[in-house]
Amino acid sequence: MRRKNRNYKKGGRHRDARLFVIVAEGEREDAYFRYFNELNQRILIQIVPRVANQSAPKLFLERVNQFIQEDGWTPKENDLLWFVLDVDRWKRESIEDLRIACQQHANWHLGISNPCFEVWLLFHLVDSLVDNGEKCKDLKSLLHQKAKGNQELKCLASLLSIAAENAAKADTFPKGDYPDRMQTKLHHLAKQMLTVL
Repeated sequence: MRRKNRNYKKGGRHRDARLFVIVAEGEREDAYFRYFNELNQRILIQIVPRVANQSAPKLFLERVNQFIQEDGWTPKENDLLWFVLDVDRWKRESIEDLRIACQQHANWHLGISNPCFEVWLLFHLVDSLVDNGEKCKDLKSLLHQKAKGNQELKCLASLLSIAAENAAKADTFPKGDYPDRMQTKLHHLAKQMLTVL
């Protein structure tokens, strides 16, 4: 039986809400993760802002350092930081510094989708993806066809556990950091989120 997220309960944030700090590449990622703040009081998603359109992985660590300095974030034991990015524009070498930083911080994680974030979003709606050489624009078009336009975030957020299950099954190297094409590591983040949703 597939589990859906519990309904949002009105009121203030739960005192034991778990913080997920997300450093993402684009606005679609920001909007997707931010939406979970509206669903449940037990989760708090904090998006680390980017300067203008600067989304290169080499700038992610600068963004985190600026966030720590400006917002005064002192990580608690259960806080988690996730770097969410894809590989359609970046080579593996440009991501390596992030991977090393994650190894040095217990609660820092790397969530890569290959080739793009739409792979993760599609796993909310399909149980497998075949690599037919599609470009990211093709995957965006496919997602738009399958998700109901303006209701996309609401539709997808309710299917988080299904996406986690589908993406995990498709992941040929679940313990590795770098997914094969048409795969994603974001099922690890989703499973952590589902522990409090």
